Amino acid sequence: MRSIMQPHRREDGICYLCLKLNHDFNPKTVYEHHVIFGGTSGRKTLSEKYGLKVFLCLYHHTAGKEAVHLNHKNARILQADAQEAFERTYPELDFLKIFGMNYKGVE
Repeated sequence: MRSIMQPHRREDGICYLCLKLNHDFNPKTVYEHHVIFGGTSGRKTLSEKYGLKVFLCLYHHTAGKEAVHLNHKNARILQADAQEAFERTYPELDFLKIFGMNYKGVE
């Protein structure tokens, strides 16, 4: 997995949100998450292309009350982080034009 958001490898077992929200570096089983996805717009493919992916533990991915697939606030945190990483890495490209939404400052 190539990520412009997270330097860790799956083998490191570092959950992006455990680290960001709780400063928790403890290794866990982690799952690849495409940060911007959904709809028929091909956003998951674009997330793959531009490296907008992170590793998440099960609790933060799909199973817990803070899971990004269930918790809109945490999904928006990831999407805003993705947009910032994209704009730092690809300053010549227009995030809004490519992904069709501005996630910074949106709840």
